[in-house]
Amino acid sequence: MSEGSRPLPGVRGISYSLVDQVVPRSGDGGRRLPVVAALGPRGSGKTALLNEIGRRCVNRVPWASLDFEEVGDARPSKILTELAFDLSREVAQFGRLAFPRLWLCALVLAGNVNTGNRPKALAELNELMRADRPLEVHREQVLDLARLAGETGGLPGWAPTATGTLLNGLNWVSRRRALRLVRSLSSDFDGDARDLLVDLNKKDRGSSADRAAVDGLVFEAFLADLDQAFAGPLRRMRRTANCVLLLDNAHTREGRAFLTGLLAARERFGVTDDHAAVFTTSRTWNVGWNGAWRRPGTDAVAGRETRLPRTPAEVELDSGTRTDWDTWYLVSLGRLGAADTEEVVGGRGAVLPEGFAHRLTHGRPGALHDLADALAQQDVPPTGHALRGVLSVPADEESGKSLAELALHRAGQDLSDRQLRDLVSASAGRGIEFITDPVVLRSDLPDGGGSLYTFLANNFLLDVEHDEEDGARPVLDPWLRTLLLHALAARADDDPLGWDAVNRRCRDHHEAQGDPAAARYHDLAAGDVGAVVAHLATPFTDPARVLDQDTALRWLRDLDLITSAPNRLARDVDPLSQVEDLVRDVPAADALTLVLSRLVIALWLTSDPLGDPEGVLRGRVEHGYGHLAQHRGRGSILLYDRAERYRA
Repeated sequence: MSEGSRPLPGVRGISYSLVDQVVPRSGDGGRRLPVVAALGPRGSGKTALLNEIGRRCVNRVPWASLDFEEVGDARPSKILTELAFDLSREVAQFGRLAFPRLWLCALVLAGNVNTGNRPKALAELNELMRADRPLEVHREQVLDLARLAGETGGLPGWAPTATGTLLNGLNWVSRRRALRLVRSLSSDFDGDARDLLVDLNKKDRGSSADRAAVDGLVFEAFLADLDQAFAGPLRRMRRTANCVLLLDNAHTREGRAFLTGLLAARERFGVTDDHAAVFTTSRTWNVGWNGAWRRPGTDAVAGRETRLPRTPAEVELDSGTRTDWDTWYLVSLGRLGAADTEEVVGGRGAVLPEGFAHRLTHGRPGALHDLADALAQQDVPPTGHALRGVLSVPADEESGKSLAELALHRAGQDLSDRQLRDLVSASAGRGIEFITDPVVLRSDLPDGGGSLYTFLANNFLLDVEHDEEDGARPVLDPWLRTLLLHALAARADDDPLGWDAVNRRCRDHHEAQGDPAAARYHDLAAGDVGAVVAHLATPFTDPARVLDQDTALRWLRDLDLITSAPNRLARDVDPLSQVEDLVRDVPAADALTLVLSRLVIALWLTSDPLGDPEGVLRGRVEHGYGHLAQHRGRGSILLYDRAERYRA
């Protein structure tokens, strides 16, 4: 497929490289294609990706799109009929794809056939398909049937137009040929094909198993029509690309039923040459993916080889090297790189310090759009240290919510109030260690906290962090955690679930577990800089002590862990003044304490995307490391290296 407009930032590996791999048909015949599923939480750009692929398809290949959240409780057969109608639109070079079997099934299902009287039912079908005249002779009769079906809910409002398409596509079909087409859909049927049509109509009104069988037959009709549409040398010369299905929100009940039916029909039909490239989106995990794939943020199962959904960069590599595909191909969305983030924000007119938007949102497309839109509504958009309060700016006039409140409402709309309350409290932890802790959460956790973990894992709201001490550990999605911490900071000081109270219980937990660095993390979150400085001062209190490398490495690991703590400091103060104000509150301010206090506070603020938007504290951090590096020993080299990172 040719290039379209400028690619959507961050997903070119999917919208171009992967599409250009699976949509064009190979010159030496067909191949099995995967169902591509783009995964991510709300606001990760899934719908925008499908829209971009759709734009590339316009006037190039037959394509159809559908949002499963807008189809109600429609059955797979009805959904497929709508998609086939869109695929039958005329496209240059391709002409018009015909679906005679599928249209015939749709008409029979919509018709008022007297299934209680089989001879009469056969006679009615005979009247519609008399041997001596082709179907177009009965155009008005069939259109009347379609109109009636539309009025009674049998087919959508476009049924008469679709029926006209059917009649045009079948103007060469005699009764014998039409019945042969239907007979071919059921290899185990031995009898009059008209009986199959009557049974189709009857089963469509029967039990759930009967209706599922009808849906299966309709899927097979669709696949048989597609197979015929691409058969023969002349058609292969004209139709050099597959048609495209774009299916949004396939995590819904209707979406899963549809894809299950499609894949099952592929297996029954023995498809070796797929003619439809299927791209779907999902914001929840499908258990059908277990075995070959595993959920992001979860551990691999010992003895089972699974892989994580592919990133857009990995998709780009796969697209250039893969020739065989599994049933599913999962791709992960929602994390734009720094350059792509700048492109999105700049494209929406927001003027922000370089890197600020990426550090705050971690490249979440929906968050970037909300941020830029909220800033655009301000009479005087915040700049400088005023950006520290950006999460509190009004999101829009309609909702009355702040940017953070609206974003958290969207992210947590599938949670109960109680679950969201517990998740806000648990966000005080570095990872997800407290989502099942009744002491920290002050919750009886009737399900043992399992529903929270399941929700986070299944909705792609877990991430993985790697460090030398703990290895890989699951953590909350960073943008979600930012929003949760903002909500935690808004709780009242005297609330048992308030910021300080929750962090003190977390600290006590880690103290009891013998993890002083993790305990000091929560001390700092609660504003106790003195406790942190006392813990970190040990290697430097004796001027004669040599700072060896092992000691320096352990000290730096503790420093990094502790100063990554969240804060609820005032957002209306410039960072330099705030550092000095906090230093004055630290007791016993000797020279070492002052140096360590400034370093700890400066690092604490710079670890927060909203703490130092313009990077004015880099000099404070460099000075602190440089001063401590004057200590003797090889470990001081590591401190000098750290100082160098912050040199302007």
